[in-house]
Amino acid sequence: MPPNQRLPRDFYLVTAANFAFFLNFASFFLLPVHLHELGVGTEAIGYVMGTAGFAGIAVLPFLGVLLDRVDRRRFVIAGGAIMAAASYAYLLVPGASPGIYLLRVMQGVAFTAAFVTASTLAAELAPLAIRGRALGLFGISTLLTHAIAPAVGEVIARRFGFSALFAFAGTLGLGSVGLSAMVRSPVRPAAAPAAPAGAAGLRRQPVLWLAAATMTACGMGYGAVLTFVPTFVQAAGIARIAPFFLSYSLAAIGVRIVLGGLSDRFGRRPVLFPSMALLAAAIASLGAVASVPALVAAGLAFGAGQGMVYPTANALMVDLSHTGNLGRVQTLFSGSFSVGTAVSAFVFGGVIERYGYPLAFAAAAVCVVCGMGLLWLAPPLSSAVRIASVPGQFREEEVPCCDV
Repeated sequence: MPPNQRLPRDFYLVTAANFAFFLNFASFFLLPVHLHELGVGTEAIGYVMGTAGFAGIAVLPFLGVLLDRVDRRRFVIAGGAIMAAASYAYLLVPGASPGIYLLRVMQGVAFTAAFVTASTLAAELAPLAIRGRALGLFGISTLLTHAIAPAVGEVIARRFGFSALFAFAGTLGLGSVGLSAMVRSPVRPAAAPAAPAGAAGLRRQPVLWLAAATMTACGMGYGAVLTFVPTFVQAAGIARIAPFFLSYSLAAIGVRIVLGGLSDRFGRRPVLFPSMALLAAAIASLGAVASVPALVAAGLAFGAGQGMVYPTANALMVDLSHTGNLGRVQTLFSGSFSVGTAVSAFVFGGVIERYGYPLAFAAAAVCVVCGMGLLWLAPPLSSAVRIASVPGQFREEEVPCCDV
């Protein structure tokens, strides 16, 4: 296999560390169920879940700058350690007490530090020739946890209680720390280079900021589903939550394996538009779900759409970066999506309490459609795009503007 199509050892280690970290993170998809059982209302559950997102967003500006200046691996290790500590601390804090907000702040900061940095390392280690496929494979390490953690966590919580689940999640966080410590950070230039000749700066690339706004819109749709499907399933009288997460994860993994390189061949936007349309339709369909088969069908469609949207949009934004601002671009990408996810938790909880789940899911789908409009407004890329033949080493080539 040519060197520019071979993934290095450290790419796989980063992916494994991300997998362990997200097993911890995805275990807390069941936190709304725990709070609901304690009598917490839907709107308040949204506030609790959204707190983590806003805490993570608050540290993004600092993280974006530091990622381009210091050893990125340190942030992955620190994020895993903080997430483990917060998970164990749930054993000491009553579920409905104000202290839960502090733990969600810790989890939000840990998530930002670990995931943004791990995805930045993955993007840096992935050769451009297979970047779309590589980022899709990296994302599988996340998606697998979305199937495994809620299913296993639901069994643990039912049999042994949520305290056992929190302890289990904390141990997984420690596992991510051990794997992260084995990663060798890519060698970077001593001083960050200037932007490629002829390319606009980070603040003056309209396509970059419109792509970020698109991810905010997608994050609102995604966040509405991930935050409120657990309580929606209970309200609809469906016995188990796991079938949705399992079908969603399997569909997302399947499309990334089979179609993960599609945007490398045909361009980012030609893949993004139909994927976002499918995502919007899947979110809207959730309001009509009343049985396990319908829940599984909605999960499959949601997974197929989200499974293509996220890595393709990530690859688009990385295409617009250079070695001196990759960390900031990845922070902008992850931060935009996190903003949407956090806002959705605060907004749609109140919508559900006042107007019901169908209207809330319909509104979340409209957010994704608005994202499609923003992406359509983005101008074609006319400047040079870097091409990495060896991870961490870049040269410039002109590419057709329509390929972005």
